[in-house]
Amino acid sequence: MKTPRATRSAHRPVAVSGPFVCSWSSVGDCAVVRVAGTVDVRTAPTFAHELHHVITTKLPRLVVDLRRVTAMEATGLDVLADAHELAVRNGGWLRASGAGQWLADLMRATGADRPFDHYPSLAEALPSYRPANVVPTSRRAHF
Repeated sequence: MKTPRATRSAHRPVAVSGPFVCSWSSVGDCAVVRVAGTVDVRTAPTFAHELHHVITTKLPRLVVDLRRVTAMEATGLDVLADAHELAVRNGGWLRASGAGQWLADLMRATGADRPFDHYPSLAEALPSYRPANVVPTSRRAHF
């Protein structure tokens, strides 16, 4: 099995309105977008821009690592859903990882109805690290 190669974004993570940080790197043929802080109406445009940039100019297969997100408003779900649709149109996919129960609770509370996959950990979300017979342990997220 070929060992995935990790590379980093040429740019430093972007900080917007305080503690929000978004950066990307690649692992094998997938991009990993790491998000930290609060995703709200002030930070959502930067989040959307970074996802659009990665999907259209780097890799259309991406995992959005949400382990360090401290809060997310419904607008963050819209950003993820729009990015998922863009990734699919570009021959890829979007998976979220590491959010835990709060993501499912937010989707249920907002009545979100646009699906994307969520995995408990980054390793499980990355195809190069996940054994072929492992099925996502998370629910198919609907928002």
